[in-house]
Amino acid sequence: MNTMMDRCENCGDEYERLLSEEDDRSSAAEDQCSERTLHHRQPQPVDTGRRVAYGFGHVFNDITAAIWFSYTMVFMQNVVGIPSTTAGFLLFFGQTVDAIATPFVGIMVDKFGKKKNWVLLGTVMEAISFPLIYYVWNLSIFVTTLIYICAILTFQMAWALVQISHLSLIPELTDLSLERGKLTSIRYVFTVSTNILMFIIAWLVFRGVRNNGNMGSLIGPNDSEKFQMLALIATTIGVFSAFIFHGLLKSPRNTNKKLMYRQNRQINFDKILQFCKNVHLYQVAIVFTTCKLLINIALIYIPLFINESAINESGTIASIPLVAYISSLITSIGVEYVKPYFKSDKAIFTIGSVISIFGSLLVFFNPNNALTYHYLCLAAICFGSGSAITSVLSLSVTANLIGNDTDCGASIYSSVTFSDKLINGLVIIGIEFMKCTDLEKCSHYYRDVLAFSSGSLALIGLLVFLTIPKILIKATKSSSSHIVI
Repeated sequence: MNTMMDRCENCGDEYERLLSEEDDRSSAAEDQCSERTLHHRQPQPVDTGRRVAYGFGHVFNDITAAIWFSYTMVFMQNVVGIPSTTAGFLLFFGQTVDAIATPFVGIMVDKFGKKKNWVLLGTVMEAISFPLIYYVWNLSIFVTTLIYICAILTFQMAWALVQISHLSLIPELTDLSLERGKLTSIRYVFTVSTNILMFIIAWLVFRGVRNNGNMGSLIGPNDSEKFQMLALIATTIGVFSAFIFHGLLKSPRNTNKKLMYRQNRQINFDKILQFCKNVHLYQVAIVFTTCKLLINIALIYIPLFINESAINESGTIASIPLVAYISSLITSIGVEYVKPYFKSDKAIFTIGSVISIFGSLLVFFNPNNALTYHYLCLAAICFGSGSAITSVLSLSVTANLIGNDTDCGASIYSSVTFSDKLINGLVIIGIEFMKCTDLEKCSHYYRDVLAFSSGSLALIGLLVFLTIPKILIKATKSSSSHIVI
């Protein structure tokens, strides 16, 4: 009797074991089916409404970045009264925080997913911290610097959060390389349009003040309220745009929730390591860095160059960057129409780089008289047009490098942008530390910085871009992973 009961118990255990194995096989078959469905799913184009909604997601970053790069150095040195080396350190600190935060943000976004929620968190942090950077505290230099450090720390972490989350949405919204290119283009169009709007507002805020022939005194402590007003307007526009983004952009591709959970639960470090071993990642990073650094250097040092030049109307610190962005917008739209006439995007990138180099020559050979304004306007057109061409192509190459490996897309974008942010900060603090204190001995310092740095960056970016393989520059209709070990 006991033997029969033991056998029955063993049969029950065996039955439960068989049921468990059957459940495991069913679960595995379901996952395999889901993966096959995802793999063989026909790529769908992104409709116009979702493209436009996607473009609004980075407006807050765009408008704050334009103010950050264009006016922070002028504000800190000429309005707050902070020494140039300290002002350079604050900008360097901000870029370093952004750079360090970027890879952590990429891993975090890939691990937990829900990229729209990360954009929302970054937007809230930016709205709180950004206006504090452009407020004159009327405290000691030490306390004031500490306050700016805390505000900049929060702002730059938020900026990285929004940027990486927004960029990594591109590969998730579509598998098609052509559609990814369109999303990249509309993102750039929104960036340029936002900057045009911001510089129009800045021109209205700053116009009408003259320095009566005293070089270096175009902007001063009396302009503090103008900077505060500009920061508050930018924050209002950014928050409003974020609401449009979150309200109109539907969730990315309809993927299997169970499969997505398993992907997001654990970061694919092996795949990230493969990308890190891939030389193409570093080529793309160099191109991306030179393109971003070129336009950032132009934004930072055009106002400082104006302040040391023969130009004597304060509105020009907004009108000349405005000219750059208008030309950038026109070029970014027009380049899509001329692309079919070129066999390779390398030829288009070469044209963009040559245009930027010509702009640097215009800056260096300006006559430093009444014609300086016209020379600088032409240079701004060159910088805007050249950077529009090279920036769009560099972002497209990055998206093609990721291909269908969207589970680590944020990490790859963060790796590419890390060098841009860190080198940006290092270059700025280096430029400020090399500046001499005697203005008579270095009266053309910012002119030389603007000319030589822009020309060198355009040349370096071009030389590296020419070495990138064609499969990354002009991908086929269906994008795939391009890891080459």
